[in-house]
Amino acid sequence: MVEVMVEDKRRTDLCEWIDRSTPYDSAQLEVASTDASFRRYFRVNSPSGSRIVMDAPPDLEPCTPFIEIAEKLSQAGIRVPKIYHQDSQLGFIILSDFGDTHYQDALSSEQRNELYQRAIQEIIKMQKGASQWAEELPIFDSKWQFKELEIFRDWCLPDLSLTEYNQYISPLIDGVSAIPKSFMHRDFHCRNLLVLEDGYPGIIDFQGAMLGPITYDLVSLLRDCYVDNSEEWITRQVREFRTLLIQSGLIQPDIDEGTFLKWFDWAGLQRHLKCVGIFHRLKIRDSKPQYLKDIPRVLSYIKQVLQNYPELYDLHALVEQANFLSPES
Repeated sequence: MVEVMVEDKRRTDLCEWIDRSTPYDSAQLEVASTDASFRRYFRVNSPSGSRIVMDAPPDLEPCTPFIEIAEKLSQAGIRVPKIYHQDSQLGFIILSDFGDTHYQDALSSEQRNELYQRAIQEIIKMQKGASQWAEELPIFDSKWQFKELEIFRDWCLPDLSLTEYNQYISPLIDGVSAIPKSFMHRDFHCRNLLVLEDGYPGIIDFQGAMLGPITYDLVSLLRDCYVDNSEEWITRQVREFRTLLIQSGLIQPDIDEGTFLKWFDWAGLQRHLKCVGIFHRLKIRDSKPQYLKDIPRVLSYIKQVLQNYPELYDLHALVEQANFLSPES
């Protein structure tokens, strides 16, 4: 039987499922990683090779979207984990193992630019490959945006009423809603990209994919919550991405660079406000303080964009009044 290292009901159930339903009954279960959600990942080493085991509590993190999207992305030639065994009702999946080298670990190497170029090509590939079915995904509409931005209010502006807050964020929501939509991974950053043996990215954590702003995944990658990039370099990548989209037929050639950069900035602003709220929630509610060290970086993205768009002046003033925890809190 798979060895249970800690008393843990779900882990016990997982081990019993592995013994009962998979060929890994003689293997040892090791912690592979955790994330900011309720999912956990384990590694099983066996004579047939290493596998990743996902534990996704079905009432908190349903795994059906992961299974369905994985199949479709794989058919489009995207490197996503192969599913060997799964039980969506229990929330257990056994996947191929992409290893431990995340982009976050590799971006300090000489291959940095090449890694980014390959990741950007994957965004285009996902958007093209999903063009026939992306409209089946949940839509990143104004209601969803407001739900996410409410996280920022809850944890950084708790004394502000929802009605008043809505007045401040409505221009941003309207602007983001006007951006053309495509397949959106929604968390396309350095911790969800792994460097495979051939140097190309393996993509994980796509179960939250939506039909959303065409610039969203690019800003998630380039203005990463966990990695610094120069703004001059970022602007060059945004321009090149616009060209790639035009060449791929995903946007019209008459979309000028200024408009496209605004799409990039505003999609990122919505995302980063949400992320700052989540990082505060992880510290205050979930006792996960490790994300506090990334707040200054994300706040710098937010303030830079707010300074560049006079139509967001009121939101800029509001953010300046927010309560932010320091990394030492």
